[in-house]
Amino acid sequence: MRKTTVGATAVAAALVASLALASGGSATATTAAGPASAHSTTFGQGLRQTNLPVAVDPAADLAPTPDRQNESWYVTAHVIAGGHRYGLLAHYLNVGDAKQGRAVSAVSITNEDTGWYTKSNVALPAWTGLSDNKPGLNIHTDNITWTGDTKEQKLHAKVPEGTIDVTLKPQGNVLYNAGTGYFPMFGDTTYPNYEYAFPSTDTSGTLTLNGRTEKVRGEAWLDRQWGPLPNFTTVKASWTWMNINLSNGDKISLWKTQGNKENTWVTVQKPDGTQTVAEATVTPDESTLWTSPDSGKKYPTRWKVTIPGEHANLNVKVYADNQELVQGRLEGSAGITGTYGHRPVTGDTYIEVTGR
Repeated sequence: MRKTTVGATAVAAALVASLALASGGSATATTAAGPASAHSTTFGQGLRQTNLPVAVDPAADLAPTPDRQNESWYVTAHVIAGGHRYGLLAHYLNVGDAKQGRAVSAVSITNEDTGWYTKSNVALPAWTGLSDNKPGLNIHTDNITWTGDTKEQKLHAKVPEGTIDVTLKPQGNVLYNAGTGYFPMFGDTTYPNYEYAFPSTDTSGTLTLNGRTEKVRGEAWLDRQWGPLPNFTTVKASWTWMNINLSNGDKISLWKTQGNKENTWVTVQKPDGTQTVAEATVTPDESTLWTSPDSGKKYPTRWKVTIPGEHANLNVKVYADNQELVQGRLEGSAGITGTYGHRPVTGDTYIEVTGR
């Protein structure tokens, strides 16, 4: 299966997984080497096993396609530079279609030791700076130049104080959200969304701030998503999303969506590539709200995450309060402590909060 076509198998997989989660079960997928290969998926309490193809092709689907809506290329990294820990973010988002839409090109840097934060975001007409020359990625805007393929990418990103210049090399297994790369956003098949990630991406290069250049080493999470969303001017809906990297090697894509109903679920990738889709809870600490001086929006700065199937109890805390990337959307670099599988664990994430 390719691009935005949902095959019957993928739809069936999503429906079975939804039923499993509703009944308190889980869905486990072992990803095969080939991007469109069948992989073994177990739903519920290990009662049924089915060979399922994934619904996306990471190499072919990296490039944009004009008939898609809401195409997103997103990278976050946690790195060491000049003796400090930094969170780096670059995001190109095309909202709507090529004829009636808009785009935003955004960059941010967070000093995870001091809480210093800077950002740059550029509003653009739809498809500006985005080339559909396949294969690969070719983005050129005033603050982002991002090129490459699923083997290696080059990113040059600018903020008022300096530049990010890094090479991104995906390692290991692809994480397919919901086990196939397809899921109904807000639990509604009206909004078929597709998402995959390279959660273990070697990151190296330089970070230049206020005229000083330091070498960078660390790990990035490359995320690719597309699919229709509701008209937020007429439909009340929001989400919280996290890309969690844990010290035990597990990588977790967490979604909490709120539309007509609330859905919270995770896709967990084990170090051996095994993927599990399971229920979860995300509870913001409303006593820690930060109010944006730009938008007036209030955002939590701490959350509790539980994943019963993994015996996980995680505490998430942003490294800096003031990480509203664009008005109405927090993109916060955050640290994690807690227990996982009854053992202590630490980690990092970026948390995206919209629509509060």
